[in-house]
Amino acid sequence: MIKLNKVIIISPDIIDHKMAGPGIRYWNIANELSNYHSVVLFTPNNCGLTSSFTIKTINKKSIISECQDASCIILQGTSLWINSYIKKLNIPIVVDLYDPFLLENLELNYYDPNASQLHKSSLTVLLDQLLWGDFFICASEKQKDYWLGMLTAINRLNPYEYAIDKTLKHLITVVPFGLPASTPTSSTAVLKGVYPGINYRDKIILWGGGIWNWLDPLTAINSINILTKERNDIKLFFMGIKHPNPDINHMQMVDDAINLSYSLGLTEKNVYFNEWVNYEDRHNYLLDSDVGLSLHFNHMETRFSFRTRLLDYFWCRLPVITTSGDVMSDIVKKYGLGRVVPAEDPVELSKAIKSLLNEKHKFNFDDAIENLTWEKAVAPLLTYCESPYLSRGKAYRLNIEGLNTNKLYYYLIKSIALIKKGESKFLFQKIKNKLLKL
Repeated sequence: MIKLNKVIIISPDIIDHKMAGPGIRYWNIANELSNYHSVVLFTPNNCGLTSSFTIKTINKKSIISECQDASCIILQGTSLWINSYIKKLNIPIVVDLYDPFLLENLELNYYDPNASQLHKSSLTVLLDQLLWGDFFICASEKQKDYWLGMLTAINRLNPYEYAIDKTLKHLITVVPFGLPASTPTSSTAVLKGVYPGINYRDKIILWGGGIWNWLDPLTAINSINILTKERNDIKLFFMGIKHPNPDINHMQMVDDAINLSYSLGLTEKNVYFNEWVNYEDRHNYLLDSDVGLSLHFNHMETRFSFRTRLLDYFWCRLPVITTSGDVMSDIVKKYGLGRVVPAEDPVELSKAIKSLLNEKHKFNFDDAIENLTWEKAVAPLLTYCESPYLSRGKAYRLNIEGLNTNKLYYYLIKSIALIKKGESKFLFQKIKNKLLKL
């Protein structure tokens, strides 16, 4: 098959057997686009996975070389800001805004004395993307409204763009997370009767994915504590507490969850903390569970989030309990895929768990996942990659003043914050990792 164009993808997170949301997203986007285009995927690590497309470690010389005959480049997070030379390559830049990291960082740095400076740094990185992107993708229509507001404020939504298409679909479109088209089947038992402390007849409440500061594992643990007063066969299993990327900051919420579980005497009795699960093995854990759990707090990050772990629950037809307030909880309600509970309410959560475990329910997973495959999710991006273009309206963007774009300042603020948190060892490891990549 003749490939139409050459597409460059830069993943901000590692892609390997163990990976988190961003890595999973770009691995699957690369797979879908490679069916029609020649794809070069850049990763921050030496990727051990095999594929039909080219995988390279992020390196300035290599990126510049590959971009010489490329049709467009897709990136996210700090990738454009760190690799600012990309702006000079005269190649269409696709900015992925699926992860509203500015809102995540407000939660992450909530108690940090340098929160204002850290926010300013995050805003600098974000505005850099909005100013230089030629085409933008995000995860939902709600996110799209948020990003259109920001694009309007810096005059990226202007008469020149409006004259091209009044819907602005040529400027920003929705490319959500997806799920595999294949139906999952278990290849081995991993939890019931296998994992130490979990019996064959136990009921598994699965926390699929990591524990981040903006999520609420504490309510989950407190609800299990309530349920143990009535029965001892309900087990809460956290699928991953140790991020596979060593450059990702340790989350305080991980320690808070572990400490709460220990204080209640639940650890390795009714609550289990696992380090991380290989991406290709995750379905075995999902299929060996009874309920999939996703809990968060009521704040701005929730409103514009896209909880990707729920897609794996849908894929494996695992009944869901999630907190209200985001687009995924709306899908759970619409299709009747489980229960939606109020934030920080362990009593209501324990009732929802009992209901799903004790009563017979019919869940409409087939209807829900029909349009959620990776193939359909990536389709709008595939259309753009067939005929990429530089934005004609970008020339009329505003000049943003008052933000410090100096990289030394950015890294200094980040370093000071880590030192004040007592994470000097982690800082030195990050510096070492950066130097090894030079």
